[in-house]
Amino acid sequence: MERLHEEGLICSIGLSNFMQHHAEPVMAKANICPMVDQIEYHPGFTQKECVEFCQKTNILVEAWSPLGRGNVLDNPLLKSIASNYGKSVAQVVIRWVMQTGVLPLVKSVTPSRIKENFNVFDFELSQQEMLEIASLKTDRIGSDPDTCDF
Repeated sequence: MERLHEEGLICSIGLSNFMQHHAEPVMAKANICPMVDQIEYHPGFTQKECVEFCQKTNILVEAWSPLGRGNVLDNPLLKSIASNYGKSVAQVVIRWVMQTGVLPLVKSVTPSRIKENFNVFDFELSQQEMLEIASLKTDRIGSDPDTCDF
């Protein structure tokens, strides 16, 4: 991958589901530090230690499944916050992800939802709302990189 990067055939080198103990050996041998790590990240499942490691080492965290595969869309707290801003729960969650310094990767094939997902730059969540959303508890929805059989 480094050779492809040096030849200009790829722009960036990224990781997927790499926790600190996975990334450190790669970084110790690499000449080019990975630029992004895509991890599961949504309200209630923020993988704080991994995010802090990535931010400390200038690796952009990309949130896979920031809407928790739709599991957060019926959350009463998120519904209340969304109502206060005249936004959808999805827009509140996308905004929350962005305000945590993480890049949201939201999947949709519905044109109206895609458009809605971009409409998150005209409001900002308060510090209290950020903390309340961060305190939600949900489980992992994807595979655990420490127990998954690759």
